[in-house]
Amino acid sequence: MNTIKSVYYGWGTLIVAGGGAYYFAKKSINADRAAKAEADHQKRIAQYELEATLLHNKPNSSKPSPLPTKSSKPKPSVSAELKKRGDQDWHAQTDDASHPSQEASMDPAPTRHAPEDEQQKMKEKSKYEASDVYRQKRGDRFS
Repeated sequence: MNTIKSVYYGWGTLIVAGGGAYYFAKKSINADRAAKAEADHQKRIAQYELEATLLHNKPNSSKPSPLPTKSSKPKPSVSAELKKRGDQDWHAQTDDASHPSQEASMDPAPTRHAPEDEQQKMKEKSKYEASDVYRQKRGDRFS
């Protein structure tokens, strides 16, 4: 039979065990977070260094220089290359990727055409859609 001492002992043991589990779980979670943060930090540093080397064409440099040297020749822009080739109409083209509604209206052919007669209209309806409009019957509905 449970006595008051055994109940206190059981609850005390449960609280101490729960507290210990919480302490070690929190310690493990914090260690995992610190490891992930350090890995992310190292990844960002490596990416920054790679961008700096690609940007300035200096493979051994870890810091980007503020001004390019005179020996490095700047790359011509895409528009300058197109002008050299004689493509004069390149700027007249439009890109509607940021405007989906405009892009959809420029489709070569719509995927669905309006029905021409009642027969086609019936074929396009799903099996769960009524073929005709529901009309309520006149009169008293309770009789």
